[in-house]
Amino acid sequence: MPVKPEAKPQRAPTSPHRGFGNHAVRLGELVLARAEAALAPLDLKALAYDTMICILDGHGMSQQDLSRRLGIYAPKMVGLLDDLEKRGLVERKINPSDRRRHELVLTTSGHDILQRAAVIGAALEEELFGGIPDKDKAHFIALVQQLEARVRMHEVD
Repeated sequence: MPVKPEAKPQRAPTSPHRGFGNHAVRLGELVLARAEAALAPLDLKALAYDTMICILDGHGMSQQDLSRRLGIYAPKMVGLLDDLEKRGLVERKINPSDRRRHELVLTTSGHDILQRAAVIGAALEEELFGGIPDKDKAHFIALVQQLEARVRMHEVD
């Protein structure tokens, strides 16, 4: 009987189609999957977490402003906010100076769950990226912000 040669470890195929954008998307998908799993005990999706952070940072922004800031189609944003509002995490308040405009604010429960999610997020970041030097992380964040700005310049309405 002939002896079969030992199988070599398989590498991901290198392809001209696996460019910069593909790597960025793949990294995003991997981190998103881990974030979704980590936030699951709070019954919170990563998009809801990001939305709540933006509401907190936005100091009473409207849902239209939030939709633009997150790059989310307006009807999807309405559904997301409806869900957060039903859960008692977000409120839509009428702007006293423009009664046609609703401002988004976190409720006390929203602040509480956001704080718990932030602890989970920090632990996940440490687990995934703790060994990367701070200067490299800062450079990566700056690069991502630059890339995000470039992509937003080419958005289709």
